[in-house]
Amino acid sequence: MTQKEKWQSGDMAAFEALFRQYERLVLSNAYLMVGSREEAQDVVQDVFSSVWKSRNSFDAEKAKFTTWLHAITVNECARRRRKKQPVVVRDVAEADLADEGFENHVMKQEERERVAAAVKKLDNEHRTVLVLRYFNDLSYAEIAQVLGIPLGTVKSRINKGIRSLREQFLETGEAGA
Repeated sequence: MTQKEKWQSGDMAAFEALFRQYERLVLSNAYLMVGSREEAQDVVQDVFSSVWKSRNSFDAEKAKFTTWLHAITVNECARRRRKKQPVVVRDVAEADLADEGFENHVMKQEERERVAAAVKKLDNEHRTVLVLRYFNDLSYAEIAQVLGIPLGTVKSRINKGIRSLREQFLETGEAGA
């Protein structure tokens, strides 16, 4: 019996292992979509609560676990955005300074902040597809499945989102960024 099968049968240890395996993925996606680390941590709790409660609805023959998890995460973030506007990006994820030099850390931090600020300015539809595609490496077909939209819509939203980011960087003189 696999870990996912054990989780579906109600095994709490298997669920905890899934949580540990996918917590960072959900946290980073939620952060990019809701804009604050604190809110993203709340999203993680709600997503995994849903994962536990909805374990019997997961069908491995219809979707990969990560696709199903992305859908739950996107839906939770959308629900929170509807409840509370505007989105504010802050607290870009902390890096472990022991693993990299200070200058390298500062450069990476500045780049993350520029990208996070640019992504924050996108509307929810374009932000979500870009997060799924470029931060999670989902295929266009997987994004369409997660969001329940046609493949052509995914492609057009990605293209428009990229154009919007490019325009933002051109306006601020960061075209090479």
